[in-house]
Formats: sequence, structure tokens, C-alpha cells
Amino acid sequence: MQDYFSYMEQLFDPSKVNEKPEVLKGIRVLDFTHVIFGPTASRVLANYGAEVIKLELPFYGDLWRPATYWGRYWKHSNPIWHFVTQNKYFVSVDLKRAEAKDLIYRLAEVSDIVLENFAPGTAEAWGVGYSKISEVNPEIIYLSCSTYGQYGPMRYFPGWDLLAQAASGVLSLNGFDGTDKYFKLPDYLGDFVPGNLGALVLLMALYYKNETGKGQYLDLSQTDSMMRVLPHFTFQSLTGESLGRTGHTDPSMMAASMFKTKDEKFLGLACATKKHFEGLCKAMGKEELLSDARFSDYMEALKPENAADLRKIVADWISSMDCDEIVNLAQEKGFAAAEVMDDKQICYDQWRRERGSVILFKDEMYGELALAGPSARLSKTPGRTKWLARPLGYHNRFILKKILGLSEQDLNDLQKKKVIGTYDDKPGLKPPIYYDLDKDAIFNYGRGVVK
Repeated sequence: MQDYFSYMEQLFDPSKVNEKPEVLKGIRVLDFTHVIFGPTASRVLANYGAEVIKLELPFYGDLWRPATYWGRYWKHSNPIWHFVTQNKYFVSVDLKRAEAKDLIYRLAEVSDIVLENFAPGTAEAWGVGYSKISEVNPEIIYLSCSTYGQYGPMRYFPGWDLLAQAASGVLSLNGFDGTDKYFKLPDYLGDFVPGNLGALVLLMALYYKNETGKGQYLDLSQTDSMMRVLPHFTFQSLTGESLGRTGHTDPSMMAASMFKTKDEKFLGLACATKKHFEGLCKAMGKEELLSDARFSDYMEALKPENAADLRKIVADWISSMDCDEIVNLAQEKGFAAAEVMDDKQICYDQWRRERGSVILFKDEMYGELALAGPSARLSKTPGRTKWLARPLGYHNRFILKKILGLSEQDLNDLQKKKVIGTYDDKPGLKPPIYYDLDKDAIFNYGRGVVK
């Protein structure tokens, strides 16, 4: 056999992704979710081949469509929206109308999963909750996503990423000890982390359904999800003490912190083993630290006062060298160090492009956009991006004619009654100004339009 790393490159070759099958092909998902939390769960499924039908209100659409960082749009769209909704089918129906519910029930009959993230009880009140959908399709897997869960004293409280971070305890642990400043985790991690967990529990339920033929109801809370990445309350229950805030240090590893280099860059460094510490001491030319009573015993070195002394020694050394020098020494001497990378470095990093961690996707409607690739690589059934977001109601004809068999007259009647609709003239809802939807075969499905 060829060498291991060449074998790995061949096994996971990004250029071969589209030649391989999709593991979730044939799984149909009705997606009532909006903004980021719920849509992230369905996006993960869509990346691996599930047919995700995103349902939105005509002329208004998802709240996240027109929202964007600092009011900056890209081709009349929110750039992050494209990442969250890639590979989905966009159908807009007005849930307030009986005809719309009939369409949804018919779609639910031929679906495997339904997910929503309205306020608890809202989907039930609208007639699209688990009790009704499970009557229509007893084998359905139904996921409700909310900040505090479907029952309990806070169930009706409004909540978003920041609220979930606060209520889960994450915010109380993020910052520096001895200060009254707390820091929100960036980029909606209170949405993205629970959203990925949502995809995981849906796959568990799919496995159970494959084994038993039975669907089930899933209740996923942002607050619960964020708590699951924190063991701090367990420590409190055992010791009666708080772990406290650790800033950018790791109290379980030697010399673990963030440091500033001579060339004004930042670097993360940590020694998890005695061997790592030996490598660091050799790199610094300070092998006498190996016999220093403060650091020679690992547990002794973790005492707060000794850990602070060691970080000071390491910080002084790092401040005298350029970042690349230290990273090279780390590889040579056998300790862990990495530059703190910013958005631009990650976006244009050649290794990440080759690996598929960052993909430069060329979309038929929007052109090129850099996106994060799938988190995990499956050698036989890899995830992929097939298209970016689409205008509100873009797939109305495609889904309603192809799946439900509606006629042209049916569609016209539904549009006249405003049961279904498309977009208003707002950023995030409409297509790019240069794109001619009249020539789009999917938007005009059944009309014989050929590009």
C-alpha cells in the first residue's frame, strides 16, 4: 500500500465528491424553521443529500433573509443566509389559510421529518404541530427547536442566541477572573452549536425509525444544548466551588494561553504532556526549567501561582520571536502551537481550499462564494454544496407540481387567493438584479422553459 497520508488524500479527494452517492438521498424534510438555530439542523441534512423543503410566508419570508452584519448585502442578499440555507428548496405558503394547511398535510404524508422553531405551542395552535402531523403521518419524526424547551416555567419567554448563552451559564464563564466584564461567544454559536446537535438527534431518530418503523417527537432546547458543552455545574455539585473564569488560559495544561509575538501576531500554545513541556523548554533554551521545583511535577505546575510564573517566562520568550519561527520550532521540538488566524487568512488559506474546509462554490444564480465545507469527511458518502439560497418561493412550482401533482390551474387559483406567493421588492427576498427568472427552468417548472 502507498504511504498513509497519500492514501488519505486519495480517499477524501475533494475533486471526487460529486461522483459519490449522498447518504441521506431519499429523505424528505419539511422545514418550518427560521433564522439560524433550526435552519442549521436542516442544513446539515441537506449537505448530505436530504431533500429539505423550506416553508416561508409569502412576500415576507424568513426573518434572516433581509438581516445582515452591519447592513452589508451581497447581490441583494445576506451572505450568511447562503451558508445556512444552501441546498434547500424554497416554498412560500400562508399558514393562516386552510388551503395552505392542506398542501402541508399532503407534503407531510410523503415526508420523513418535520422541524420547527416557533415559540412553544405556536405550531400546535396553527394546526401543524406534532399531534396533527403525526395523525397525517404516524411515522413522522418531528423536531421542535426552542430556547427553553416545550414545557417548564420559561417556555413562553422569547429567546435567541444571546439569551441561550446567558441562560445556559456560558456567559458567566466567558471572560477574565476578577473582572465584571463578560463576553458573548461570537457569530451566533448559541444557534450553530444547538443546530448541529439537532441534526444529530434527527439522525438518531431516523436510525430508530429504520429499525422499528416508528417516528417520534423531539424537543431540543438551545439552553440545554449549550449546557451540554459545559461540565462546570457538575464540578459545583461535587465541590461547592465554582471553576470560575479562565480568560484565554487552560488551567489543565502547562503554559497554556494566548501570546503576542514579536511581529505583532497572536499565537496559542499549550503543553498537555511532560514530553510537550520538554520540547518547549528545549526550544526556549531553558532546559533548567525541567528540574525547577515549580514545574518538574505536572500537578505542581498547575497551581495558579506556578502557572502564572510559567506563562510569564513563555510570554517573554514568545515576544522576542516571530510567529512563524515559533510554529516551526513547535513542529521541530514537539510541542503544540498555532497562529491565531483571522477570517481573511482562513478564507484564502491554500491548504484549507485543497482539503475542502473552505470551498469556493460557483453558483448558477449568484456566482462564486467562499463557504465552509462539511465538518466531517465521509470517504464514500461525502457532504456537498449543490446550490446557494434562492429567492422567496423560488421552488413553489417545482415542489407543488412534482411532488403533489398540482395542475397549472391549481397553481393559478392558489396564487390568486394568496395561499402561495413569491417575493416582494426587498433585499434578501428577490434575485440579483442581473438574473432573469423568466429564463430559469426551475422557477418556471412545467412551463417548458429551457435555458
